Amino acid sequence: MQGNPAIGLSIPSAFRVVGLVAIAIATSAGLFPAALYALDHPDFSLFTTYLSDIGDSGGWPQVLFNTLTLVGAPVRLLVLVLLAYRLAQLGGSPRWLTAIVGIGGVSMLGTIMMTAVPFSVAPTVHKTGVPLYFFGVVLLQLAIAGQEWRMPRVPRVLPILSIAVVAVFLVFFALFVALEQGLVGRNTPVVWEWGCLFVSILWLAGHVAILGDPTERGLRDAKERRGPTIM
Repeated sequence: MQGNPAIGLSIPSAFRVVGLVAIAIATSAGLFPAALYALDHPDFSLFTTYLSDIGDSGGWPQVLFNTLTLVGAPVRLLVLVLLAYRLAQLGGSPRWLTAIVGIGGVSMLGTIMMTAVPFSVAPTVHKTGVPLYFFGVVLLQLAIAGQEWRMPRVPRVLPILSIAVVAVFLVFFALFVALEQGLVGRNTPVVWEWGCLFVSILWLAGHVAILGDPTERGLRDAKERRGPTIM
């Protein structure tokens, strides 16, 4: 991975297209299965119904949610690969960006484990996938934020979005652990799980809008230094 990858396509354009596909899949995975689920569950609410409830509900809501989530997992990894190339174009550390893709692969594995194997089928496998996914996302976003913060041309809003993802995921995971220990009620973490989905989509939308623009209008002027770049 070099600063200017020698491959026959525009990295910003490819990142934008794949990113928009990923946004469409993530939005659909939350919206359409929830709508179908609500038809048979009038008590559906973002404050009482987990995404995992939909993914383990049986019928079309489960099929649609799990299918879209599984399809979205490799697409999300491709987004990270293209993001790494895009940041490399802007002066990012090749080794650091390779590590980001590796962490993304671990997170993808966790997504597949907890989606393909519902809790009701194999609780151990499902619970193993949960920390792989959530801690993978936290480490991934911290790594991306650290790299982007050091890059003079990358607007500060992008690493701030990464930190926002970390914050929401950690709050949800902490509340989930508290739930397992009987310290909070079942509904307490629910809205934060939905928040994980929303903030992830917002993160991707922000990166696609700025880094996926071939005109680079959203990037800072290279002369506007914010401090030394650390590789």
